[in-house]
Amino acid sequence: MHIVFNRDFMAKNSYGGSVMPMAEQRERWFFLLALGVIALYVSPLFLLGENAHIRVHDNLDSNIAWYKVLSESGKITGPLDAKIPQIANGQLSRNALGSELTGIVWLHALFPTMTAYALSQTITRVVAFVGMYWLLKTHFLPEPRWMAVRIGVALAFALTLFWPSGMLSTLGMPLALWAFLSIRKGEGKWRHYAALTLLPFYSSFVLGFFFFLAAMGVFWLVDVLRGKGWNIRFLTSIAYMTLLYLLVEYRLVYSFLWEDEPTSGMSTSMPLCRFGIASA
Repeated sequence: MHIVFNRDFMAKNSYGGSVMPMAEQRERWFFLLALGVIALYVSPLFLLGENAHIRVHDNLDSNIAWYKVLSESGKITGPLDAKIPQIANGQLSRNALGSELTGIVWLHALFPTMTAYALSQTITRVVAFVGMYWLLKTHFLPEPRWMAVRIGVALAFALTLFWPSGMLSTLGMPLALWAFLSIRKGEGKWRHYAALTLLPFYSSFVLGFFFFLAAMGVFWLVDVLRGKGWNIRFLTSIAYMTLLYLLVEYRLVYSFLWEDEPTSGMSTSMPLCRFGIASA
């Protein structure tokens, strides 16, 4: 009896001698290669430190300084009526500098400024790559022949220029869409809900996900109007993520609803315009 292995289809796995499809093995190598490209892209931030080239406008001249001020103020977890002593003669509300439930605040509190910046860039780009890859592979381009397109598009998306302090406000949307589409199809698992749970802690509701979640709500409503049923799990997942954002951004919610100072339309999660300190 002769057994013939198709070399184009099967390949030996070096761990335990098991076999895997050649296409799957090739995709794994390309996936790791793409991660290597991302590592190379962010490496100057780690290697050069303060000598690295980074965005100045609305970044080095403002947000990075605000995170530094907040970390040195001793008011990261201050009460809603706390003031930041270093700015505006000690009259700046603690609520103007973002929630302590946002991951980027703690990166700047725990690490030197440039290390925190480099880590934030790395986290954001890796999550953007993985999220877009999963979205395409699971819902749009699942066939093996689209392997190069999946990885190429995901890598290009991960290297997109974005506002650093926005974190995953836009680059995290593919990951959220991957989770929502899976839940909508009745295939939601713990990893999908984990994605929806973690994203609010490293993105901004105001800068991106308010509009994204509104679009998901319209998507759910269209399904209902087209006779596809109420899909309570899909609706509940949208409400769940929205509630998490409101909890994470509780300082902004409080400032918007109960503080007396007018909130400028030019401000986002750090409304310094209230005190004549414009970010633009």
